[in-house]
Amino acid sequence: MNEVPVVDGVVLVHGGTCAADIWDDVLPMLSFPAVAVDLPGRGGNPADLATVTLDDCVAAVLNAADAAGFQQFALVGHSLGGVTITETGYRHPERVRSVIYLGALVPTTEVSAARLVTGADMPSGMMPRMPEEMSKALFATDLTDAQWASVAARLVDDSYAILNATVSGHPLDAHRAYIGLARDIPVPPALVDAMVGVLGPDLDRRTLDTGHMIMNSHPEMLAAALAEVVRATR
Repeated sequence: MNEVPVVDGVVLVHGGTCAADIWDDVLPMLSFPAVAVDLPGRGGNPADLATVTLDDCVAAVLNAADAAGFQQFALVGHSLGGVTITETGYRHPERVRSVIYLGALVPTTEVSAARLVTGADMPSGMMPRMPEEMSKALFATDLTDAQWASVAARLVDDSYAILNATVSGHPLDAHRAYIGLARDIPVPPALVDAMVGVLGPDLDRRTLDTGHMIMNSHPEMLAAALAEVVRATR
């Protein structure tokens, strides 16, 4: 297991059809400096979702780190956020010291997140929110009715460009961890097993017994797990 280097803080990167506020339940419980980023076209970061690129998402992460005063930082990426943290970590090893995948997709230089999940790329342009019945079946595995209502109210439109993106490489010089979710439907354990080989043999792998939206269903559990992975942050 490779050691987690000292960092100034952690940037939390949301997944598809979500924004920074999806982390609101867990942020107050974290024991280290952290900031949640709105990727372009979400929350407080307005942009045309039809033209958003992975480059734009990388820039948004760096801007959030700069605004928080994090010179060297760790990245936590949930779900489709795995695409953005992979590319950011690969391009900026001087700043990204740790990448932590949380029920996240890990694309390659040849295989997009869309192909990992569906076997084919998706149409270009804006990606609309799924119908509530479909999103509930995927996301609400272990959410209470109240928790699901809170999550559903935060879901937003997204960009197919991120789902279709391949990455330039993988941040193999950084500390790498993957937190799998045993009851995850969108990113099930079998898919995790198939993806993580590209992250190197010294990957820190852990599994938690929750569904996909752990930050909303079990924020205390997630905060404790992230504290173990991040360890020293100053």
